Amino acid sequence: MKYLDILARLGVGNAHPGGFAATLEQLRHYPIAPGSRVLEIGCGTGRTACHLAKQGIHVTAVDIHRDMLMKAKKRAAAEQVAVSFVQADACSLPFADNEYDVVWIESVSVFTDPAKVAAESYRVLKSGGMLYDREMVAVKPITDEIRQILADFYGIKKLLSPEEWLELLNSCRFQRVKIWKPGIFTVSMWENEFLYPDEYQWTDMEAYTDPQVWKTMSEYENIMEKYGRHFGFGVLIGAKESPFYSSSGKIS
Repeated sequence: MKYLDILARLGVGNAHPGGFAATLEQLRHYPIAPGSRVLEIGCGTGRTACHLAKQGIHVTAVDIHRDMLMKAKKRAAAEQVAVSFVQADACSLPFADNEYDVVWIESVSVFTDPAKVAAESYRVLKSGGMLYDREMVAVKPITDEIRQILADFYGIKKLLSPEEWLELLNSCRFQRVKIWKPGIFTVSMWENEFLYPDEYQWTDMEAYTDPQVWKTMSEYENIMEKYGRHFGFGVLIGAKESPFYSSSGKIS
């Protein structure tokens, strides 16, 4: 059973680096105006999508995992918010060009093909639109042993360094790229989730007695304890500039 399958069965809504507390902090620093059209790529069980919808934002949320989407729709109904959920591949989005003001991602690109996700994000953004992508980064050299563990456990083919992430966004024509709030994985980062309990987390009851679930979560803890110092995270930010202006603000 894959790591993401376990998260779906547990109904986890804040598995991304920093959890929901980091999501709220990001929105305080980079607020999204009510009425904006936001595409969340890899919405999981829909916690962030529903929170955005409560702020008067028009949210379309996609995920490739059917069980994740089922729980996301159940959450939206319970929270009485309108979110358009679509089952789709992050590398091949079923949307028109220049459709969204914001593309929002929380720990998804690293599990797929980051270059394709970035290119698709750029394509669907309107001119002047913004990408916010919270991802894992390599903060220390990744050995062959760690690389194989990341591939076997997470399905991550390559963990990019901060410089490689920024180079990737630049290659996809994003402007003003940067990494906001870089950090490292710590125990206290997970502890802050107690401040924001998820009352709409639906866990499959049989998951509690499934030894595979506990085996996988134990493997996760062991990986983070042994190799966590090699992993960091940050929010990758890039703008899709207007075709009529250069990054300096002058007509091009």
